[in-house]
Amino acid sequence: MKRLLAIFILICYIIPLSPAKAFEPSDQQNELHVHFIDVGQADCILIQTPQHKNILIDSGSAKTQKKVIRYFHALNIEGFDAIIATHPHHDHIGAMAAIMENFHVKAFYMPDVTHYTRAFKALHHSVKKQGVMVFKAKAGNKIDVEPGVAINIIAPLKGNYDNLNDYSFVLKLVHEKNTFLFMADAGEQSETELLEKDINVKADVIKIGHHGGVSSTTLPFLKRVNPEAAVITSAQRSMFGFPSHAVIQRLRYLRIPTYRTDIHGTIIAHSDGQRIIFSFGGPNAQDRTPIKKSKKRINEKNPNR
Repeated sequence: MKRLLAIFILICYIIPLSPAKAFEPSDQQNELHVHFIDVGQADCILIQTPQHKNILIDSGSAKTQKKVIRYFHALNIEGFDAIIATHPHHDHIGAMAAIMENFHVKAFYMPDVTHYTRAFKALHHSVKKQGVMVFKAKAGNKIDVEPGVAINIIAPLKGNYDNLNDYSFVLKLVHEKNTFLFMADAGEQSETELLEKDINVKADVIKIGHHGGVSSTTLPFLKRVNPEAAVITSAQRSMFGFPSHAVIQRLRYLRIPTYRTDIHGTIIAHSDGQRIIFSFGGPNAQDRTPIKKSKKRINEKNPNR
């Protein structure tokens, strides 16, 4: 297994062992699934583990809350073992209050930063109302999900930033020999700090920071991550021009296969701990025949569109 960040693991939080009900195809029971749900220019990432735990990273904005709730119901999800808010921008937490009101949540993780917006206040109210256990987690913390599955919080490394995006949790999911790096909206400053501190950011799959905006995904950082595939969460005809041409060019320069929610819709990465396969279009995409092989262990299933 790839080396973990042992020197930065200060506190270990263990998610309660009783699992929430989850989607369970009969021939895929030992897989971990990472759903990059298409919520436009926002982030909503669902992790389903081999032992049927459900972990949600961000929720998308309020305008897509009905869509994500329907998505979870389609997977027969009744609750979440943990919800992680990477930072308090509305496109990451806007639907979180509604999700907490519709599903049982055992643990809630967020950075120690406040943002006085309607979405943040609604989330704060829901957490308090539901009595959810709250962890003000920080870099160095590790969430031991189950044997063979862990989430390391590797950023932010400082306590103060000028840009709220740089307060974003950067999360590294480890599933046996496979690794996923979720950048949230972390920008160049956070990336530079990770490089300067020589943090192990190597990963098989990277969720590109800030929807492919030019403020993230610097070339030195992308080279250090050295991913086999990248995922960009963005909207069709983004009003901000995301993903930026510069970021796309960097990915092409390094010949990194890139999957985008504005093109493919919902993207699901299926990990058996050794190999990763992508499918497109949501949980009903059942075609598991690889049609294209990348440079190492990652394949893609036939897109629905």
